[in-house]
Amino acid sequence: MGSVPTTGDRWRSLARVTGVIGLVSVVVLFGPVIAISTVGEPPFDATSEEAAEFFGKLDVGWAHAAEAGASLGILAFLWFVVGLTTMLRRVEGEPAWRSTVALVSGTVVAAYGVLDASWDAGANRGTGINPAIAAYAFDVGNLGFANSWLALGSFAIAVGWIIRDSRVIPAWWGWWAIVSGLGLVAVRFVWEGWIWTLPYFVFWVWVIALAIRLIRRPDLGSVTV
Repeated sequence: MGSVPTTGDRWRSLARVTGVIGLVSVVVLFGPVIAISTVGEPPFDATSEEAAEFFGKLDVGWAHAAEAGASLGILAFLWFVVGLTTMLRRVEGEPAWRSTVALVSGTVVAAYGVLDASWDAGANRGTGINPAIAAYAFDVGNLGFANSWLALGSFAIAVGWIIRDSRVIPAWWGWWAIVSGLGLVAVRFVWEGWIWTLPYFVFWVWVIALAIRLIRRPDLGSVTV
């Protein structure tokens, strides 16, 4: 008979699985996003005609598959959120309100990614879409995406706050998350242009780095404070 895993073994296993899922979520999410961007995605303030032309280019099989793949990627991110906040709840102790905020915030992000089908609907009509309707679908998708930064920022701030206070891993991991989270909240108010990409990029690099750390050093969930 094999040995029964100890509690510490289970938490370390959760950390490794969470790290792997985090890396998979980034690949599955951004692979389709990058592919779709190659067709010539217009800026946030695109005209009605530009939006209609964009959706016309997306009315192909691979683009529809990419849109579904991006939704799958954001669902994988939800798995990462659940695993990470489960470990942080143990680290935070009771009342574990910040880990709960992080879990709910991450769930909101995932819900947006799966349920917002405005771009899917626009691409489904292809070249036959009315330019005014195309502009509406395009704007709904972009504004929903911009609003998701608030939830993503809330998730990052809550997670970073726990890490900074608990010191179960070096505090700079927490500050990294907090800074990216505050940046994501701030850029919602200046969402047009390119400035939003800075905190957005910093956040996802943090996700990748933390996922790698969880795989290589799965000590986060096995330590309590």
